[in-house]
Amino acid sequence: MDVTTKKTIQQILGILVAANAIVFLVLAYFQAFSSTPRAIVFIDFWGRLCVYSLWFTCYALYRKYLPEKSIIKTIIILIVCINIPVFLILGYFNKLSPDLATLPFIDFWGRLTVYSLWFMAYEFYIQKIQKNI
Repeated sequence: MDVTTKKTIQQILGILVAANAIVFLVLAYFQAFSSTPRAIVFIDFWGRLCVYSLWFTCYALYRKYLPEKSIIKTIIILIVCINIPVFLILGYFNKLSPDLATLPFIDFWGRLTVYSLWFMAYEFYIQKIQKNI
């Protein structure tokens, strides 16, 4: 596969991932999702697809385009690390409303937070442990 074709495929997939997440979040914002059991299964699947796609795309961009030691990388790591306790503290103190209107956002944010933890652990593994092997 030549470089132009590969770049085109990457750009199309990036646009699809972003558009999918935007459509999901806009529909959630306008409370267009039904609360029937069938719809909830679909919403859960779609939400997971959005989060996984965003995380893997953003992580690939993070690994590919950011230099090993950069201020942008440090800022991203700081934001991701701060997000984890913020989400958990807000949940612990009942500041996240689990009603149907906000549930897709909380679920989306919660999944982002969990995957943040996994990717931070993976980054730690790559940086500290794997280099010493």
